[in-house]
Amino acid sequence: MPNFLDLFLNELQEKRDVFRRRLTGEESTELDGLLKAAFQKEWRKLPAPQKQDLRVIAVDSGRSTREYAPGAFMYICRASAYTSWGESHRKVTSNAHMIASPREQLVDLVSLRSEHIEHQVALEAVQSASDVDLVLLDGSLYGRITHVPIAFNYAGERELYLRYMQTFIQLLEECRKRKILILGISKDSVARHLTRLLLDSVRDKVLQDLEKVLSSEDFSQVAQSLEAEKKPAIAAIRFLRELPLSKSQHELIWDLLYELRRPRPDFALIHAWGETAGYTTPIEPYPDVPLFKYESKNPADYVQRRFANVYVDYQSDEDFEKWAVPVMKDTFQLPTFVTVCAKLAHNDTPMRIDMPAFNVGIPTRLSQVSASRMLDPPPSRVQTILETLLGEYGGPELYNVFLVHADREARLPLKDVTTLYEPLVEKELKISLIPRRRERRLRHG
Repeated sequence: MPNFLDLFLNELQEKRDVFRRRLTGEESTELDGLLKAAFQKEWRKLPAPQKQDLRVIAVDSGRSTREYAPGAFMYICRASAYTSWGESHRKVTSNAHMIASPREQLVDLVSLRSEHIEHQVALEAVQSASDVDLVLLDGSLYGRITHVPIAFNYAGERELYLRYMQTFIQLLEECRKRKILILGISKDSVARHLTRLLLDSVRDKVLQDLEKVLSSEDFSQVAQSLEAEKKPAIAAIRFLRELPLSKSQHELIWDLLYELRRPRPDFALIHAWGETAGYTTPIEPYPDVPLFKYESKNPADYVQRRFANVYVDYQSDEDFEKWAVPVMKDTFQLPTFVTVCAKLAHNDTPMRIDMPAFNVGIPTRLSQVSASRMLDPPPSRVQTILETLLGEYGGPELYNVFLVHADREARLPLKDVTTLYEPLVEKELKISLIPRRRERRLRHG
């Protein structure tokens, strides 16, 4: 067979059950039954849609990175803020650098820059309007505060994270002061906030059953091994294997041990068991990053350690710290966020909706949170938000009329870069751009 299809078919047939379980998101194990039962308790019926005459700003961005033969790269990011009253705010940012860092940092740099201009164009649109009800951003809001705040190795962009957070905080504060609802809508998400909380409840149930059949000493060791944040040592693994339990009990412990350390995304659970339109119990996630655990106690020390190579860009240390330390101090005072997953139609894929907690009447700050929690019953404001999104829902291809329009304006296809942007660079700079060999393959297929 051409294209290695014969070899692939052999592989597929050998791993038929594994492929089926992983691609559908549903495992056929006792643990899966417990997890499904826990999920179904948190899957709720959607409210009725409410079509409202709202003043909406929808923001999205597009980006492209191109690498060239001398070991250089150029990125282009553009963002659009589309308003329901017909105005459009646009922004473009671009730069070129020699590749001086691991590729992961290059990806982080461009991603951060792309989100940064989303904040800028959103803030510009909000400040230019006297009346705004709703701001929609494509992507997670909560995820924007979990970036590792470090300096980049690229001149002129070393302090990008600080500028990113400064604008994001300004946008949130503007919305808070003016009582504007701001939402992040993610069509794809690998977040595991719900899964982790459900696994905690399943673990508690499993431990309750084991407590009846194990000695207190054995039970204590099992409980410690099933703490999600702990990786069991070889001795603990051997101990678990030797427990006087039935085969099914052993399988349940090992399945739980695996799942606690590699939990499935929330979307996988919804795909497997959210058979109707609905939404999950809202969650106020715990920011499981050192930034909000202990770093927040000393913003000045954090700036000095994490942004040491930025000082060279300023005339004096005091000039940099006078600006940077207040930004980090404000970062440590960010509000908590609330996240909820919803399927707006039974035949659609889930979306994740993030909002600052002050939008639903919760004044907590991230530095005050010590654990994730479910908001049960959901705040009434969450119900109103779902009603609003349902009112603007046009089906799987038109999940939100405003965000779809912003996406179409901001999207940056590779064809546009190679036929419009690169020729413009070559003409203006009077140079020839020679793509790296890998880039040429991508361009020509």
